[in-house]
Amino acid sequence: MLLSCHDGFLLGPWLESAKRLSRDPEQEQQFEWNARTQVTMWFDNTETEASLLRDYGNKYWSGLLLDYYGPRASIYFKYMIDSLVKGESFPLEDWRRDWIGLTNKWQSSRNLFPVKASGDALNISRWLYDKYLCTDNLQSLYMGSNYDEAANFVIFYF
Repeated sequence: MLLSCHDGFLLGPWLESAKRLSRDPEQEQQFEWNARTQVTMWFDNTETEASLLRDYGNKYWSGLLLDYYGPRASIYFKYMIDSLVKGESFPLEDWRRDWIGLTNKWQSSRNLFPVKASGDALNISRWLYDKYLCTDNLQSLYMGSNYDEAANFVIFYF
């Protein structure tokens, strides 16, 4: 959200610049997939083993955080919290399967992202501070099992 206030922190220009290099729709789709793959997980993964080149070219871009890293963190927190609550080992293979599935789906998606910044950085910063750094909000976050909120906290706070 805060990152969307500056053109230099947008995913959209990266994807659109890759697509502009193409000569036809098939090549455009391939170039977009390449651009998405470069900033997530390169293609030598299996169903349960992640590529060794994951996050090699990661970026902290608006669009990428919300559309990919947020859901990825949510998957991790779901498995982590569930395993802690149940007193069981972390289900590594299940988590990897879901993470890799999310990555493959995201890389093949064609959703569009803004290419121009929007929003007021100061107002958004104040809103984020009020939402995530107020003691009451932190306590409810730790006590609940809302995986998406936990993921958002990690993304926006750290």
